[in-house]
Amino acid sequence: MRLIVYGSLVYDRIMDFPGYFKDFILPKQIHKLSVSFTVKEFHETFGGAGGNIAYNLTLLGTRPILYGTVGRDFSKYQEHFNSINLTGIKKYPEDLTASAYIITDKNNNQITGFFPGAMRFHAQPPKLRKNDLVIIAPGNPNEMLDFADSCYLKVVPFIFDPGQQIIQFTKRQLKRAIKQAAIYIVNDYELSLTQKITGYNKVDLLSNAGVLITTLGNKGSLIEIKIKNNQQSIQIKPATVKKVVDPTGAGDAYRAGIIKGITLFKKTFLKKQYLKLPWQKIGQFGSLAAVYALENYGTQNHYYNLEKFKKRYQLTYQEKYD
Repeated sequence: MRLIVYGSLVYDRIMDFPGYFKDFILPKQIHKLSVSFTVKEFHETFGGAGGNIAYNLTLLGTRPILYGTVGRDFSKYQEHFNSINLTGIKKYPEDLTASAYIITDKNNNQITGFFPGAMRFHAQPPKLRKNDLVIIAPGNPNEMLDFADSCYLKVVPFIFDPGQQIIQFTKRQLKRAIKQAAIYIVNDYELSLTQKITGYNKVDLLSNAGVLITTLGNKGSLIEIKIKNNQQSIQIKPATVKKVVDPTGAGDAYRAGIIKGITLFKKTFLKKQYLKLPWQKIGQFGSLAAVYALENYGTQNHYYNLEKFKKRYQLTYQEKYD
């Protein structure tokens, strides 16, 4: 099973604000908002949903193929990615790689300014194979939809992760992507937006998505499956965190853990026998992978190997990795 990751590649400029946004944003004056936050830390790191997911997959012992667009300043990022297949990367030398400026307060709330740069354009078109597993993460919204159509037409299962790009999709576009996807994954806020945009209630969404995964922050995650009249709902508890340092990138790490879990049971997944998959274990993989990102500053500054992951998994969940 080849793992194909589509999504943004971004230089993250991450800043820590030692206070609370709520103390400086007045709801009654929001129409004329003008605030400045003095931060105590500033770090430039490698990020973007596509880059983050691919990075975490390499830590879990896989070598994904990454698709995305970059600019003339990609060289530092490229050197960082020594274990990832970059044949799907397209460089636009007249533009810059996308950049995100992220301020995080003491409650882990975030305010982000985003410059898309080369992400406005298209990557190399993928050459899909029957047994591929694709994740379509936030990137160029038009390309996300094109990639979903390509996977669906070639009967290649894919995970659709709209993320912050969800507001770029029309009702028709989002409903189509959900219907095409093998798995639809969002956080709880994006789930509410999904329902608002599509007009689906929870029953409608489950009927169309087949597998719906919702991350719930420090409350863990929820995996729901509905195939015809059969339904499962699996609550995944969060893995124990030594110390929360930075929440940025934890969701992408979670997604990598889910993908890694699926690869261990790929025959069942490729046969679309989703109800037979051990979703509790797969969800726990995601939960534990997220912890490594939470415990380190930035989205790709944590390091471990598969053997360390296996040992921590067994200690955390009191069960064997495989």
